[in-house]
Amino acid sequence: MADNGMDYDLSEVFSKAAAEYGYDDVTAEIAEFDELRLKWIRHGSWARFFVSDYLRDAPKEVMSSIADTLMKKICCVDDASYSEPVCEWLTSDGFVERNQALYIERKGDTVPAEEGIHKDPKASFRRLVSAGMLKDDPLIFFGWDTGFFGPGAGRFSVLLKVVSVTSKLDSDEISDEAFDYALYSLALNLDLGFAPCRKKTEKEYAELVDMYPDADRLTEELAQIGVSL
Repeated sequence: MADNGMDYDLSEVFSKAAAEYGYDDVTAEIAEFDELRLKWIRHGSWARFFVSDYLRDAPKEVMSSIADTLMKKICCVDDASYSEPVCEWLTSDGFVERNQALYIERKGDTVPAEEGIHKDPKASFRRLVSAGMLKDDPLIFFGWDTGFFGPGAGRFSVLLKVVSVTSKLDSDEISDEAFDYALYSLALNLDLGFAPCRKKTEKEYAELVDMYPDADRLTEELAQIGVSL
């Protein structure tokens, strides 16, 4: 029986993956999460899985591989990496095109870059691309994060290709150079790609941020308005 429009039974897929680890009472269902995530409850030999609806149209072989990897992670199996088919499907343009608008709608506090007053994230990205700091990607959505109150430059989604800059940075108190550095710290994550499927590590990300031209000076400038990278 298909689940939520799928042409396969989601519970059956997860039951097969979980059976290898001693689970004989397993169900799985699609759930509406704001982020792309999987949740589960388990006890003894039963388990309940809740799968983000961003994965609703995953082919059966992709979902089966995701279920296998999840069980390996839960059971602490050494090799619990995502398979190549999963990486290819999750990082495809089609995945972004199908889900990005819904993701932005669910975030609620993200507004388009055009609504800025003093700064323009899109123009900043173009400057970074022209300088060879980032690769161009027309699928990235740039916006302002009106609900982000942390010390960083904002939030991002690598898979959904969304960069939400904290509205604190829409200020004439900082230079375009400092703004570009702040946006670079976010967009670089998308440039490097989905962490479980990429070769570069978090350490390498930090090194690239630190190697940015005049990083120390720009860090001090951003600190003046309470933004730290």
